[in-house]
Amino acid sequence: MSEYKTSNRVKERIGVNAVSRIVEGDWESGWQAYDSQNDDAIDGIILMRRGSKRPTDTGGVVFVQVKCGGDGYRKDQNQYPDHIGVQLDKNYIDTHRPRWASVPGPAVLIFVDDKINRRDPPAWWTNLRDAASYSSTNGGMILVPKSQRFAHHSKSDFHKLCGPVSADRRLEEIMLLRKDLVLPKLGKNESLRNDAWNFYKRWRSDTDQCSNPTLGKIFVNRVGWKHMTRRSRLPERIVQSWLLLGAAKAMVYKCSQVFNLGHAHHQLFPDGNTIVVDYIGLRANVSFPHRHQSVLQVILRRNRLICPYSVSQKIWFYSVYEMRRGMGLD
Repeated sequence: MSEYKTSNRVKERIGVNAVSRIVEGDWESGWQAYDSQNDDAIDGIILMRRGSKRPTDTGGVVFVQVKCGGDGYRKDQNQYPDHIGVQLDKNYIDTHRPRWASVPGPAVLIFVDDKINRRDPPAWWTNLRDAASYSSTNGGMILVPKSQRFAHHSKSDFHKLCGPVSADRRLEEIMLLRKDLVLPKLGKNESLRNDAWNFYKRWRSDTDQCSNPTLGKIFVNRVGWKHMTRRSRLPERIVQSWLLLGAAKAMVYKCSQVFNLGHAHHQLFPDGNTIVVDYIGLRANVSFPHRHQSVLQVILRRNRLICPYSVSQKIWFYSVYEMRRGMGLD
């Protein structure tokens, strides 16, 4: 009987599960995995949070490439005794290194060694923007310091990678008036859901307010509403999104800065056309008439059809959230 060999797909799942378990369980931060079928050098993002009883979003986002396979990728070199050697491929690194350098946040490789322990595999990490992470003698190898275990204690290192939030001072400023907001009515027969839905319907029927100075037309329809109100989402998050719809409307109309959120899914058709699906963001310092200023991010979903001689796109409003606040506030 031949020796059982774990498939690449299973190894990928073991690696991603190990990372998400530490991020969501030990760190109490957010993990968003990307489609494993789309190898664009990013397997997911970590949404950094501080605190335990009321984890608070810091706004720090770390882009992660996960590699798992102690009997496949791991090729330690004698000249680097303090490092784990993760053997990829020279063309792979040459192709993806510019991608790791261009994402809007730190980019790291997390190596998971399932050969040591498949059920609870150890992991290590390295900064993909650090030249020391690349072997000078092997163009296809990433060097991961053995001292950099990816575990409970490494959360502070990732906070340091994200750096200070001074970039917020360069964000666009938006000041809201009371008339711009979703204003819930008090009374036993009133419903915040209905108030938010009525506001949303008025917004989507206003052609001018559904246009962005940089991106053009933004579709405000059931795509965003269904995403914000999906059953798997925490109720407090849904309510927060409803109360921020007025800010989202103003940001879509006014914000000219567009942020790439780090993921694109490509689908190539036999006729040579390609559909590219990604997510982009609008950020602003928003002042409210009834509370303190806060940094908000609007998430937009973008579909681009790339033909041999033309490019067309559709962009949908997808969600809005407050980047610096915990789930239990407001």
